[in-house]
Amino acid sequence: MLTDSTLPGLDQLTAVCQRHSLRMKLAPPGVPSPQPGESILGTPLDPQLAAIYRRLGAAEFWDLALHGLTSDEDGLIPRNEWLRRRGQVQYRASLVFGWKPGFAFYYGTVPQLANSRGIQPVIYIQAMEALFAVPIASSVDRFFQLYSHYLERLVRNPGYVGSGIPDVTFPWDMADLIGQDAALMRQLHAGRFDFLTDNQRDALEWLQELRALHP
Repeated sequence: MLTDSTLPGLDQLTAVCQRHSLRMKLAPPGVPSPQPGESILGTPLDPQLAAIYRRLGAAEFWDLALHGLTSDEDGLIPRNEWLRRRGQVQYRASLVFGWKPGFAFYYGTVPQLANSRGIQPVIYIQAMEALFAVPIASSVDRFFQLYSHYLERLVRNPGYVGSGIPDVTFPWDMADLIGQDAALMRQLHAGRFDFLTDNQRDALEWLQELRALHP
């Protein structure tokens, strides 16, 4: 099980933001610290997410924001309570821990798909026009690693360099790296995430793309 000192994906994301002077805000951890497997809204807290909350509170890495363990509307529990009142399976089956500020794009763990060590995969929830969710990482720390690679591509992108408006998007332009996540791909090929797509074309095409790239 990961401890506070063994979060290489988070460490890599922090280093990338520092190296490229990308926006980063880190709040101190709350008290008391959450424990792996602790019940949050009736489901066990992912151990890697618990380790992250023992290291820091709310945070921002470029355009990725993390919900802190606070009681305000952007806190982890109040935000998930608000989302779950909508009744959609994408929210009821996940614990949303992050989002893209200004957009209805969310990132959450899926407790019911945890492995034998309690590690939960991460999904991307798109709720701007149609609502659906797709898998992007086999663990929270793997998600942070993936996002750090996205930022590396972002700062090299001609659109970003020239105007600050890149034409590389997350997670859609990261399929090649997502497909290297063997644990995630095993679950994807087994159809474990199909119930989250809501049969939306973009979601189905994404799963098809991943399966074709990495059969």
